[in-house]
Amino acid sequence: MNPLATMELLSAAPAALNIEALHNNAFVQLPLGVAYAAQDGRFIWSNKAFDDMLGLAPDEHKHRSVRDLTHADDYQPNDELLHDLWAGKINSYALEKRYVQSTGKTLWVRVTAAIVRDAAGNAVCTVGFMEDISVRKAMELDLQKTEAEVERIHKELMDASRQAGMAEVATNVLHNVGNVLNSVNVSASLVTDRLKRSKAARLADVAALLNQHTQDLGAFLTVDERGRQLPAYLATLASQLHTERQSLLDELATLRANLDHIKDAVSMQQAYAKRCGVSESVVVTELVEDSLRMNAGALTRHQVVLERDFTAHPEIVTDKHKVLQILVNLIRNAKYACDESGRANKQVTVRVETVEERVRISVSDNGVGIAPEIMGRLFSHGFTTRKSGHGFGLHSAALSATELGGSLSAHSDGAGCGATFVLELPPKPPERDDG
Repeated sequence: MNPLATMELLSAAPAALNIEALHNNAFVQLPLGVAYAAQDGRFIWSNKAFDDMLGLAPDEHKHRSVRDLTHADDYQPNDELLHDLWAGKINSYALEKRYVQSTGKTLWVRVTAAIVRDAAGNAVCTVGFMEDISVRKAMELDLQKTEAEVERIHKELMDASRQAGMAEVATNVLHNVGNVLNSVNVSASLVTDRLKRSKAARLADVAALLNQHTQDLGAFLTVDERGRQLPAYLATLASQLHTERQSLLDELATLRANLDHIKDAVSMQQAYAKRCGVSESVVVTELVEDSLRMNAGALTRHQVVLERDFTAHPEIVTDKHKVLQILVNLIRNAKYACDESGRANKQVTVRVETVEERVRISVSDNGVGIAPEIMGRLFSHGFTTRKSGHGFGLHSAALSATELGGSLSAHSDGAGCGATFVLELPPKPPERDDG
């Protein structure tokens, strides 16, 4: 039947069609739960769908009220809306709430309610239409749990990555300290050996010989063959002791310089650790030099030539500690790439430049390069090409670069062609959304 014919039928005389019966049958058969309730909340009538949703026996609704079946946590919003509805403040409302089934199980529903008025306009009762939304709510809950789990894993990953980044810096400090300690041990051994072989012990023999001839010292020095050789011997001994003294002073100066180097390395690590998370003004090239000093021992030990190309000396506001973590990691990786290549002319080039108000720091090496098939996984968590690697370094560096409002990228023409890593940073940190 077309809509026009239906309208004509509904407007026909009551004798032709019982509108009330049709209306009642529709509510009875409606797949939505339908219920009428008095002002005190007692149910007056409900359809089969309503009873089935709540597990009520036929006519059991007459002994129950809206509050009886509503979950305790939803009392307040439900009571407030019903109060406003009967007070005439609102004409209808829609509410997602929980009903408690006869089995005690919670049922999530969406209730749409309105006032039913008589011909004189007086409020008679309320009518509510109830839709079961338990499936949707369960999906939303699962989604919330998933999002919470993702957030938890992300936080743990960030913490692990930060710790890995800090470990990279600490490891390089320890490498430097270890290298310097080797030099300290060498210097200490040399000083010990030279003191053991020192000619100074001969002075005691000379003094003893002179004491034996205190009564005839003049004759001993002019007539006795041993005495006549003493002045020349003392002159030679003085020259040897002077050379020995200078050598020991030089070695002690080296020893002191190495101890100062250790102290500076540890102080630098402590200073950066204290400043972690704090944004401050920094000259980029000075920060780069700090990262190079932390890798100096390793670069020298592996005979890697370092070149600097600083076309600019920009000053930015950033978290020094995070930038240092990134740079230390990049320079260390470049050293490894050069060492694993087996090349005789190992070289690492560090460049600092400004591009469109952003600072660009690039670390290039002529090492093993990066194959195209692994380029896309380079910054993934846990990915590494080194047997002793943990896969945190580059991932941590990329995360830190993003947190600083910058980016970290890599380029290589392929295996054996070296690689370049580029860190770009803004002039100041991004605005934080604390809301």
